[in-house]
Parts: sequence; structure tokens; C-alpha cells
Amino acid sequence: MKKILVRTLEITFIAILIFGCSKNDSSNETAWDESVNGELSGDMSNPTSLNFNEGNNRIIATSIPGAEAECTTFVGGPPDPIIPYFPVHESYTDVFTFTIPEGKKLISILVESLEVTPVHTFEDYPCVGSLEGQAGAFTSMNNSNQIDWNSDNVINFISLPVNHPLIGMGFAKAAGEDLLEKYKGDFPLPGYEGINSPSLIVNAGTYTFWWKEGANRASYTLNFVVE
Repeated sequence: MKKILVRTLEITFIAILIFGCSKNDSSNETAWDESVNGELSGDMSNPTSLNFNEGNNRIIATSIPGAEAECTTFVGGPPDPIIPYFPVHESYTDVFTFTIPEGKKLISILVESLEVTPVHTFEDYPCVGSLEGQAGAFTSMNNSNQIDWNSDNVINFISLPVNHPLIGMGFAKAAGEDLLEKYKGDFPLPGYEGINSPSLIVNAGTYTFWWKEGANRASYTLNFVVE
């Protein structure tokens, strides 16, 4: 009887170890870590290519603004230079394509961590506003393998993609947010209606995700959860 009890306890202990390790491994799935895998692409027509698996797919990265910034306007636009414009987007955008496997779907894009440090500040560029008053990093995605957008002039900078249209967009402001839920709600700025939809479903297929933070250095961890 004693031997049977000892053997049962051994089996139980092993099972706990296996389950615990399995659970821990699942919670640490990383699809891309810039400190290990290198910088994510900033080329909108040639995103970094990733394959997502069922479960957690974490992206760990840092975006850094370029040296150039200005407060500007355009012909037919606001009379005062109130538009923050950041050229040379390759430095401050992260863009990657990911694939959702057959029979699976994306259920959330969790902002697990976000640390923001001002670079182009309100004191130098009043149109940027204070860090506290900013909306956050612009994020979006489409159902394609690239995004047609450019920062070569202010009109293109404030425009949305045409040939590869977005299916959702929203700002990443703080840890704990779910960006996919934001893509199903109203976008907080006027003039961009019709992109977000409460019926958005991200099923199997190829998608491109776009992170854009032109004013601040942003270190972030995003978790794309697939089930």
C-alpha cells in the first residue's frame, strides 16, 4: 500500500511539472523580439513576414522617431500650422505581415507593455501637444501583404491607404488595452469614418499590421492571441 501511495504521488508530481511547464511555455510564445531577431521593417511595401500560431504571439519592439519634425498645414487645410508632420517614416514605423492558420482566428491584440519617452516635445513643436494629452501611437491593419502609405509630403502623411485599404485602426495609449476591440469601435478623430466596424472578424488569411509613433520613442509588447 505504501509503495502504491508513493508511486501515485510521483506520477502526480510529474504531471504537475509537465502541466506547469507547458502552461509557462505557452505564456512565453514570442513571434518576434527585436533584441533577438533584429529590427522590424519600416518599408511599407516590404513588411517583415511572420507566421502566427494558436495561442500567444508576442511582438517585442521599439520605434524611434527620426530627426525631422515640423508643425505645418497644406493648401486648403487649416490656416495655422497645427498638423504634426514627421517625414522619413522608416525609422518610426514598424510594419509586419502575419498569417492566421486555417480554422483559426485572431481574438485580441493586447498591449501588454508600453513605455513612451518624448523626443519631439511640445516645447519645440506646439502642435504635438503634451505627452499626457496625446492620443497615443497610431496602429492599424489590413487584409493584404503590404500597406500603400508614404510620408514624403504632408498630404500623403495624413492620408489613408487606397490600394490596400485598412480594416481597422486605433491608438495604443497604455498597457492593458485591446487594439482589436478598438478596431471594432469608432475612431476618435473626424474624417476617418467607415474604416472600423463592430462586425470585424480576423479569420484565416494574410494581414499586415502597422505601428506608427512619430513624436516619441516607444518600447512595446503586443500579444496577438489566436484561437
